[in-house]
Amino acid sequence: MSVDILSTKLSPGPTFTYPNIIAPMKETRTSRPGIITRRPREINKDRENVNISNFDPNYIIYDSSTDTTYLRGRLLGKGGFARCYELLDLNTDKVYAGKIIAKSRIAKPHQKQKILREVELQKELKHKHVVEFHSYFEDEENVYIVLENCNRKSLVHMLKHRKTLTEPEVRYFMTQLVEGIRYIHSCNIIHRDLKLGNMLLNDDMQLKIADFGLATRVEYEGEKKMTVCGTPNYIAPEVLQKRGHSFEADVWAMGCVMYALLVGHPPFETATLKETYVRITGNSFSFPDYVSLSSRNFIKKCLAHEPELRPKLDEVLQDEFFSSGHMPSFLSVSCCTNAPRFPVYTKFNRPKSYVVPDTHHDQAVERITSPIKELEIQPRHEPTPTKREKSVGMSGSLGRNTPDCFAHVQSKHNGTRSSGSEITRSDRSDRSDSPAVRETSPKPRSAANLLDVLTTCLEHMPKGVSHNPETVMDLTVPWVTKWVDYSNKYGFGFQLANDSIGVLFNDTSRILLSPDGRSIQYFDVTGKTYTYTTDDVLDDLKKKTTLLMYFAKYMDEHLIQGGNFECSKDSIDISTGPLCLKKWFRTTKAIVLYLSDGTLQVNFFDDHTKIILSYQRNDYFVTFIDEERIANTYSMVHLIQDGCQKEIIDRMVFAKSMLQNIVDIEGAYI
Repeated sequence: MSVDILSTKLSPGPTFTYPNIIAPMKETRTSRPGIITRRPREINKDRENVNISNFDPNYIIYDSSTDTTYLRGRLLGKGGFARCYELLDLNTDKVYAGKIIAKSRIAKPHQKQKILREVELQKELKHKHVVEFHSYFEDEENVYIVLENCNRKSLVHMLKHRKTLTEPEVRYFMTQLVEGIRYIHSCNIIHRDLKLGNMLLNDDMQLKIADFGLATRVEYEGEKKMTVCGTPNYIAPEVLQKRGHSFEADVWAMGCVMYALLVGHPPFETATLKETYVRITGNSFSFPDYVSLSSRNFIKKCLAHEPELRPKLDEVLQDEFFSSGHMPSFLSVSCCTNAPRFPVYTKFNRPKSYVVPDTHHDQAVERITSPIKELEIQPRHEPTPTKREKSVGMSGSLGRNTPDCFAHVQSKHNGTRSSGSEITRSDRSDRSDSPAVRETSPKPRSAANLLDVLTTCLEHMPKGVSHNPETVMDLTVPWVTKWVDYSNKYGFGFQLANDSIGVLFNDTSRILLSPDGRSIQYFDVTGKTYTYTTDDVLDDLKKKTTLLMYFAKYMDEHLIQGGNFECSKDSIDISTGPLCLKKWFRTTKAIVLYLSDGTLQVNFFDDHTKIILSYQRNDYFVTFIDEERIANTYSMVHLIQDGCQKEIIDRMVFAKSMLQNIVDIEGAYI
């Protein structure tokens, strides 16, 4: 859907002239003139999020076999015969990739046969790492192959921005590539054109093998194909030399892909095709010094000159390259343009010498993990007992035994603790003597601390509870109320609970508009901050400021707030600095948002529920927003005492796994 942003005014604040960020497609006639009169529906304003897209209402494509109408969108890519466009299915609002081949370009019988073979082979493949086939149809002018849309483009585009990838990223993508190729081979199909451009990425940064235009089926065991085909930099020597080839040719290409990801170009690439072929047949390639030994060894195995010496796909993942070294469980979309930071130590396996007591964090963890002890130690100031105090008793006795569930948390972050809330003399001594170590201790709002506390809460809270504890009424929760994903071009826009609006750009810089719409803060990629007003925009930041205003206008006009809170928007704690989105990523189930104050928010796609984990007033809190957008906040102290309903526990468990992913990739101290 296109959005008219050319003459928009924001109030309060000055008037901005908005660029045509989403350029309309060139007008063209419909594929089937006069048949379809429907036009794109207006955007449903009850949606909490959208992907900004532009589909041309003047270019309509109709599949008469299924009575499906598509609108053609932006060009995704083009090849020898075909052009690939985004296609919007008007029946379902789902976006596909449409491979459109003009019949005038496939007039010869063998060309038509090639298209039919591609369709026949791909439509039977169903695997998470193979681009999914949706449908095939034709009209008087074109042939259409409708496929799964992969918004993050291909590894070619990723490498164009990044030049080279880190070894953990390569391990991540190669594992998926191996799984996809192994499945394709199990269907007796050789791909024969594996290359970076045919490795597509979806919103979850999952690799998808695409383009089966050169694929062929092996009809019987031991059959050798004689056709010379493929992309020069990835062709196996037995293909070039017409010795006959089979599945091993794909393993060779896999080695070329891995080399290219690590080094930035294929192993045999030269200035001329002739020299490239000489190097391939002579098996002449070398490695830069920085490529690890395990990477070199695996690539050499894949690029063995004789096909029978190359590794079998069933055994590949047991190779040292895959079995050693860090393997990320997911990658953020920011990896498309910026290298991730992988910690040296993961999952809290840091040496104990790295961890020292932290009184501010100790008090918070003590209250979460030892609620009885804390209730007994802290005096109460309320003149009359609350409902909770009546049920618990003024002395803090719960009427049941609660396990001492904090030993493992304290051993990691606190050292040895006294029975009260004070740090012992030896603790103070250790701290004063270790200034360098002190810098590495976790911050109270760190992802590591939140993960520890959440893990402990889930392990020890009562199960099978049919009710939720009492809601915390006077707490203002920091959270993302609206968001827009335009990261395929610019970045991720968001609105916070205090009505400030920001954009996390693809280059990792951030920009934030104050709630009154007049003051702007910009954080560059190094962390340096610039503050200016909307009346006096810095010259270097005019484009990003304009984009910020565009996102602000779009969210104001098209999106509703994702939850209802009965609290003030003006009391969000900004003691740690301006609240801003620090990291985000998608999974198949949810979008995960991590704020600069350590708040974790997970929005679930299926039912639009949300879970928010935050640290305020020296306590940790869980906020659940249900399907009706009603928000309730619970103290983790109360959750570990009383438990809660399963729907909240399930979402807390999912949030824990997402938090673990963040810690694994970004480190404990993000």
